Amino acid sequence: MNETTAEPAGPPSSLASLRTFQDYHWLMLKVFHEAVRREHGSEGLAAIARGARRTGVYRGTAMHDAATSFVHGRGPAELLERWDTAEWELAAADGALTAAADEHAVTLTLPEAPGRAYLTELLGEEAALTALRHYWPELLAGIAQGYRSGVELTCDDVAATPWTLRVAGPAPRVPVLGRLADDPLRLIEVNRRTTGLLAAFQMYVSLELIAAYDASGEETVRQAAYRFGADRGGVIRERMLALGRPLTMANFASTDGLQERDPGETVFVFSERQHISDGAYYLDCTYCPLAEVWASEGAEGLRVGYLFDSSNHRGLFQSYNPATEVRWTSVKSRGDQVCRFRFTVPELLTADDPTPEEFDRMV
Repeated sequence: MNETTAEPAGPPSSLASLRTFQDYHWLMLKVFHEAVRREHGSEGLAAIARGARRTGVYRGTAMHDAATSFVHGRGPAELLERWDTAEWELAAADGALTAAADEHAVTLTLPEAPGRAYLTELLGEEAALTALRHYWPELLAGIAQGYRSGVELTCDDVAATPWTLRVAGPAPRVPVLGRLADDPLRLIEVNRRTTGLLAAFQMYVSLELIAAYDASGEETVRQAAYRFGADRGGVIRERMLALGRPLTMANFASTDGLQERDPGETVFVFSERQHISDGAYYLDCTYCPLAEVWASEGAEGLRVGYLFDSSNHRGLFQSYNPATEVRWTSVKSRGDQVCRFRFTVPELLTADDPTPEEFDRMV
């Protein structure tokens, strides 16, 4: 595959795509939990809790300030209906959530705490519960702090089955959930925001680790970010090998590869002009929902964003094909407007492949 004008390969967005990006939140928690515990011991996990609290404040403030809150209000049901990640909507769509309201609060009941099954499969039950205990109570406390408006959020211990979330505040009513599939625009919005908020948790946990451990904390951030990429890239590698396909950049970029998560390219938006071949992966990303979150903390947010960007992409591509060279000629987490991916597998390049510099000069 040489220079192309890309066309979306699937529907604008889907619940399956949203589920993938929501699961990335549990993967992010998993890789930080493993890296922190390995490098800093159990006491280091407090940095994850502090980062989760700061993530909650960021999210609560953004939901408080959203335009919809000025129109629809800021009660418990309104908060849940405009929640900025996908846990409640996906559970409702699956028929796994019940909602009730009394004069004091809205209660959501799920079979178990979100993330528990995912993390238990990867970490085992004890570590999964430990990770979630550093996440859910702190995140919810931070959201309540940022959202204000007389709303309080509390939840059961993460080991409880079923698991309940209680949102107390003024004028509670039963929220309307589980209808995202009928609203394509809202589905794209939630998918983008769910994905972008990966950057919030990564950024605030990273800042806490660096504040606590300085250079050693930075190395822990790099290790977690590399593993976040490698866990995903390794899955794509095994899939291609099982299909009998070579480990080329074209196969990596296919809907059997990375693009399975976002076939309509509605979450990460790319320029139509691309060059993807066996040895070259040249794409220009014009919209990235993570970059705007990193930028909200200024230069330091972008700096820890680049710690993630560089290590994550090395893990993602090099776990798929270890010969991949990972480079950008510009990248949003270094303050640029566009991420210009210029990744190559040198041994697979041919005379038909331009160099990154040549491709940048093409109109």
